[in-house]
Amino acid sequence: MSEQEITLKILLIGDSFVGKTSLLLQFIDRECPESHMATIGVEFKDKIVEINKKKVKLQVWDTSGQERYRSITKNFYRNADGVMFVCDVTKENTFGNIKNWLIDSEQNANNSNFKKILVGNKIDLIEERVIKSEQLETFSNKKNMKCFETSAKDGTNVDLVFMELAKLILKDKSDQQIKEEFCHKNRSLSVFSKGSEGESKHSQKKKGCC
Repeated sequence: MSEQEITLKILLIGDSFVGKTSLLLQFIDRECPESHMATIGVEFKDKIVEINKKKVKLQVWDTSGQERYRSITKNFYRNADGVMFVCDVTKENTFGNIKNWLIDSEQNANNSNFKKILVGNKIDLIEERVIKSEQLETFSNKKNMKCFETSAKDGTNVDLVFMELAKLILKDKSDQQIKEEFCHKNRSLSVFSKGSEGESKHSQKKKGCC
């Protein structure tokens, strides 16, 4: 197995407009445009990073937070290695809804050992913030997951959250598991690319970066 054959499937999950797409663009492309296309269904980008002297491809799936696309999103929990649950620290309801997204993940993931972290995004909006660090920490501790605060706009902690999630995933994987899962995911991705491209990459205009 070549070094680049380690592939991890990571999902970005949360309500619409919490900044999932912006986190992805900041991590992959080092940008956070003032306006971009709203995600409808799912889209993905990948990036190769080095962890413990191994080349690791992070296949990051950006999912729609809109209710009408919930059934599509649910399908992509399958074979996920890690899930990043994202809320907007300026909107209380997006934090409250994390518990519902957690239930979705538990009901639809076929990998019971997938790793999860909580991300409070938009910490650059200091005056508008309503969700305190203590709230995020208390909730994440109850759910046995790590918690991070980010700003997709200025890049604060963006690389950190992706790398920490990847490290959590790799910690529990053997080389044989990685090899077997790589083959399976490549087959699944091939089917997705051929048969679901239209469904996953429809989009509509959205204002605001994060």
